Amino acid sequence: MTTRHLQVMILSALLAGCGNIQGQLDNEKISSLRYDTVECPALVAQRNQAAAEVNRLTNGAGYQDPNIITGFGPFLPDYRTANQKQAGALQGQVDSMSRSIDRRKCAA
Repeated sequence: MTTRHLQVMILSALLAGCGNIQGQLDNEKISSLRYDTVECPALVAQRNQAAAEVNRLTNGAGYQDPNIITGFGPFLPDYRTANQKQAGALQGQVDSMSRSIDRRKCAA
């Protein structure tokens, strides 16, 4: 192992501990089971409100997961803006609520 390899390994280990973007994106994906106890009309209203907030935070563009080069997610810091981070967390909730609504057929 050369000194160059050691430097890269140390840098990678340090960056991995600094709130990597892949860990943050994984935390935004939540189970829809947590919403199964919420009544359908209330859940639809919560989802619509969260979706409207995502729309506001992204200036109408909607939330898009950042493009990360495959394999580098654990080493990249979370470089998103505060609005993008908040929109990502809300989008995870919206997706989760939508899955609960679809599974329970609330919209029908």
